[in-house]
Amino acid sequence: MSEPGDILRAVSSTINVRLVEWNVAMSLHRKAHLLASLKPTMAVLPESANTASTRTALEAIGASSVQWIGANPNKGLSVVAFNGWQLRIDDGYDPGYQWVMPVHLTGPANIRILAVWDMNHRGSGHPSARKMGACRSSLPHYEEFLSGDADLVLISGDFNNSVYWDKPTKRAKFGDFMDQLEVRGFVSAYHVHHGSARGAESHPTLWWMKNADTTYHIDYTFVSPSDAIEAVAMGAHADWIAHSDHSPMTVDLRLPLRARRTRPQ
Repeated sequence: MSEPGDILRAVSSTINVRLVEWNVAMSLHRKAHLLASLKPTMAVLPESANTASTRTALEAIGASSVQWIGANPNKGLSVVAFNGWQLRIDDGYDPGYQWVMPVHLTGPANIRILAVWDMNHRGSGHPSARKMGACRSSLPHYEEFLSGDADLVLISGDFNNSVYWDKPTKRAKFGDFMDQLEVRGFVSAYHVHHGSARGAESHPTLWWMKNADTTYHIDYTFVSPSDAIEAVAMGAHADWIAHSDHSPMTVDLRLPLRARRTRPQ
């Protein structure tokens, strides 16, 4: 209950943040300047080495907090925050859902990110993760994390999957997974912003075998609430193929800040 004299005052009506999701294809410490050129607030980086190998290079481009998970020190999943924002892995993190990392991003707003590098039927985690995909099978476990108090909730990463491969006999269809996320209030930032149908994406995120003519869209950022989405941009093959077989996805987001209770001076 508020005390006498308290007033409800909005510190700022909105805040703009930028998420960069990019499978860096290893050697992140040599590619940090490329990440910096995208000016992220936060970055989800599959196939990156652990913080012992990357921290110096990331701090040199303004990183203020880094979290990493993985079994191979040279190839795991990083989440990086910039400009004073801080990251904390949620207490409910379960490494049996490889490689799915629930992180809290705190600063001018409170953001929750479920970072993903999904191996689908590979890995050595929970049997359900190997059968259905780690992110999909982790949703009941992370239900409280995803529905908890936050200004913005994101599910972002390399899912190694697409409705392109959803054959009638396939048990774990990616379209069904996207439907499950929509029921929970999440939409794909790319598909909403570009008005694209699933499986008909005009911007690939993977150049298979680095071939510009063999492309797939397998990286996604799912957003709740959907009205936070401002813009979504993809990197061009000519600009990025020398550094990774994946294109970076840049998602600009605007979120209203809830009023903070303050006392008059």
